[in-house]
Amino acid sequence: MIDMLIFGIIMCISIFLFVVVVGSELFTIMIEEQIRYLRLIIHYAPLRATFGIPSKPEPVARYVSWALGENQHPVGSMHLRFTGRRRYGKTGRWMNMGGEAFFSLAAPGFVWHSTITYAPGIWLSAFDYYVDDKAGMNLNLLSVFPLDNVHNDAIKTTSLFRYLACTPLFPMIHGSAGFISWENIDDSTAKAIITDKGRSVEAIARFNGRGWIESIGMHEKTHPETGRPVPGHFACRFSSYTNVEGYWIPMQVDSDMILPDGEYVTAEYSITKIEFDTAGRKNRSVA
Repeated sequence: MIDMLIFGIIMCISIFLFVVVVGSELFTIMIEEQIRYLRLIIHYAPLRATFGIPSKPEPVARYVSWALGENQHPVGSMHLRFTGRRRYGKTGRWMNMGGEAFFSLAAPGFVWHSTITYAPGIWLSAFDYYVDDKAGMNLNLLSVFPLDNVHNDAIKTTSLFRYLACTPLFPMIHGSAGFISWENIDDSTAKAIITDKGRSVEAIARFNGRGWIESIGMHEKTHPETGRPVPGHFACRFSSYTNVEGYWIPMQVDSDMILPDGEYVTAEYSITKIEFDTAGRKNRSVA
């Protein structure tokens, strides 16, 4: 009887581990599929031959001129790695995390995934994407068991905002993209509008005394009909600007978001590696 009980326990553990291993592989395949699709878009989407510094609004022109410096070469995509921490709720405990992200500069699109340490031996896998007008937010326990996933039209708007809010990480986009426009508010604030596939999102960018982008916040944080918070990112704050291959890029990012179930999440990231895919040239890597 004891032998049968031990055998049953071992079998249950083995089956559970098998499910976790297979589920993790399937989760990785899902991520890689979106990355391949994004790379295809980057490969075929046209790029401008050179950058152009916008003349208006003044805070944007000042920022882009400073952030780009003498760089005039088109960039097709950017890949970064990061470490940091994340917490659920405004008073929740912090959990360590690490991950990577891919951004297209030829057309709006990104793939972002991270692994969050919930407890020893227990992790959460987060995977968010916006690729060719398809978007999703995924949070799985042990990469297998869905906790809070959404793939609907509402998430497309906040995913497009997330792309816009991350543009200080690849400032050359503001000197080359035709899908982002600006409107002046005052000497330290401007409104950014990004348009893709007939969908537009507005954001408010705030510039500090040195001309850097200090934060980007969503212009509309609630659904116009229900008044409820819309899932997705709604604010990013930037600091620790560093010269990376001639571009001034913030290496510290803090963000606020709302999960599909309405829960508030705060994340803090430190950028550890950046790679630019420069059109017509080999990748330039900065660690």
